[in-house]
Amino acid sequence: MTKAYFRDGETVEMRVIGHANFAEQGSDPVCAGASVLAMTAAQSIVCMGEDGKLEEEPLVHVAGGNVRFRATPKPEFLAEARHVLYVAEIGFLLLSEAYPDHVEFKVETADADEMESST
Repeated sequence: MTKAYFRDGETVEMRVIGHANFAEQGSDPVCAGASVLAMTAAQSIVCMGEDGKLEEEPLVHVAGGNVRFRATPKPEFLAEARHVLYVAEIGFLLLSEAYPDHVEFKVETADADEMESST
């Protein structure tokens, strides 16, 4: 199952882990959709960093089909970062509704340290 976790606050975070198991790895359309959503959100955060909109360089980790990012935007760009997160959340919500046995979607209220330790 692909699991997508989000945290919104002064720092925005996303974690996407696991294989959807809808079809064989490499030809799974659910995983492909999840990958596109996750990579697009992560790249959007990277671009915000390149544009000087973040307090510091974002944490972005992509490995083995798993994607994670955490970023702290400058106050004047917080709405933009939250919008990036929101769009990805909506995409994963739609995937989880269409494929509930293959995609789990959750907005977390855990602090950053809890998310860090659960990756």
